[in-house]
Amino acid sequence: LRYPHALMKKPLTLKQYLDARVITDPIHLFDCVMPCAGADGFLVMSEDRARTLRLPYARILSTIERHNAWIEDPIQTRGGWTMDVDELYGMADAAPADMDFLQAYDDYPVINLMQMEDLGFCAKGEAPQFVRANTFTIDGSFPFNTNGGQLSVGQAGAAGGYLGMVEALRQLTGTAGGTQVADARLGLVSGFGMINYDRGLCTAAAILARSDA
Repeated sequence: LRYPHALMKKPLTLKQYLDARVITDPIHLFDCVMPCAGADGFLVMSEDRARTLRLPYARILSTIERHNAWIEDPIQTRGGWTMDVDELYGMADAAPADMDFLQAYDDYPVINLMQMEDLGFCAKGEAPQFVRANTFTIDGSFPFNTNGGQLSVGQAGAAGGYLGMVEALRQLTGTAGGTQVADARLGLVSGFGMINYDRGLCTAAAILARSDA
């Protein structure tokens, strides 16, 4: 509701969410992303050039990417993040508790929970309780998808994959306006894609830092 470019601009009660028409059980209407037109963009350059141009910037501390993880699993309940998560935090010299926000790829709510678990914010199978125990607003205990994510903003085709990255950059450069997380210094962006029947074939994540962090 605070993000001006979101498609979903009306308050939504829990009852309205639960009573929405079934798409295919157990998925209801508001569990699905909405196709839309749009684009995302950001610049990649050296820190020296960003300073010379007097541009606000964030630094990349670590990245991971994995294709075709856990191919023997009969149903996907974990992603490739689990194979590389220690490296992700190790390169950044950080831990899940150090993240000031998480921007996760959210084509469906269940994918959010998978990322929370696989990226170490809670143990496997504990995401439902993690959701109950936290608030996901910008001033909450766990700022999450601070622009509303694809489920509120909409999915502009392949551009949806960069929605979280752009929002993370806005947060870390202090340009997020009405969705700004106070004193955001470290953030995690997570990606999930190449959906093939019952699973996503590609998982990725990056930890970014404010320029002075």
